[in-house]
Amino acid sequence: MSHQALVTIILAGLVVSAFGLFCWVGSYSDRVFADRFRTRFPEKTLSYSGDQLGELVQSDLRMKYVFPILFPLDLIVMLALAGAMGAASSHWLNQIYPSAAWLGLVVPAVYLLSDLIEDCLLAWLLLHGDPHAAARSVSVLKAITTIKLVSVSASIALTAIALVGWLFHNESLAI
Repeated sequence: MSHQALVTIILAGLVVSAFGLFCWVGSYSDRVFADRFRTRFPEKTLSYSGDQLGELVQSDLRMKYVFPILFPLDLIVMLALAGAMGAASSHWLNQIYPSAAWLGLVVPAVYLLSDLIEDCLLAWLLLHGDPHAAARSVSVLKAITTIKLVSVSASIALTAIALVGWLFHNESLAI
């Protein structure tokens, strides 16, 4: 097996593991939210109101949402996803089109930064428990969530495209 094939197997394993962690944390948080809310809606959707966010920041779940869901679990997930996708897509792009390798780092970094900002703002709102501050912050939170959702989707697409490009690159198939 070639060195490049071994590196690809390791990077693909890291990406799959990061998505497994993502699913596990999602399942865990859904169990926590099941009795009161349908999901962690501020992080997963843009279809909620200031009143719904206000209800969340006053709920008995707010401290469980901050710890352990946002910090440390969601932080670990975002670091794993951005790190694995960044390393993998940058490596594969470097093999097939070296001048685009930077893209494999920048796109996941935008996802990481937007997710971190979203979690910090959400944690601040939850810790303060002020429904009026939550209602005033809805548009900012939704804008940050939009950037996060677009950038994580772009990171996933870029990682998949880079892998497929690497697989079809004539030198990479020499195992």
